[in-house]
Amino acid sequence: MSSDSFGRAGGLSAPSRRLFVQGLAAGGAAAALGLWPRTSWAVKAEGVPNVLSGTEFDLTIGETPMNFTGATRPAITVNGSIPAPLLRWREGTTVNLRVRNALPPGSIHGHQASIHWHGILLPANMDGVPGLSFDGIDRGETYQYRFNVVQGGTYWYHSHSGFQEQAGLYGPLV
Repeated sequence: MSSDSFGRAGGLSAPSRRLFVQGLAAGGAAAALGLWPRTSWAVKAEGVPNVLSGTEFDLTIGETPMNFTGATRPAITVNGSIPAPLLRWREGTTVNLRVRNALPPGSIHGHQASIHWHGILLPANMDGVPGLSFDGIDRGETYQYRFNVVQGGTYWYHSHSGFQEQAGLYGPLV
C-alpha cells in the first residue's frame, strides 16, 4: 500500500490543516510583496482603457481577431476589448452614449449592431433592441443613446444583434 505526501493511504486526499494554513500565508505574503502574477479580467488592445466614467461616452463596435481556444477567430469588441469597458454612471445624471458600428464588410456577425442596457429604466427608443425599440445601427453609422440614469446598481450591457453578445459584445455597468 502506498501513501501520498500527506501520509494518507490510497492516493490524493485533502492536505492537513497546518499545510493549508501555511499555503494561505505563503500566498498572502507573495501577493503583499507583489510577487503574485497579475492577471487582467479583460482582453484589451494596448492603450485602451477598461473603465469609462462620466456622462459622455464614445463606444466603437468592431471586430478583433482573438484566440481563446487555440484557433484565432473574429470576436466582437467594444473599443477593442472583451469584455467591453466597464461603464460608471452616476444616478441623477443624463448620459450621452455615441455608439459607432465599425464592423467590417463581410463580417460573419452581420452588418447591424446594437447595445441593450440590461435592467436600466429608460425610454423605449433607448432600449437597444432592433426591430422593437429602434432600427439597429448600420455599418458605418453612429447611434446616440441619451437618457437619465434614474437608479443605481450593478448591471450589464450587451448586443441584441446576431450572435454578437456570444462573440464578445457584453460589458459591466455600474
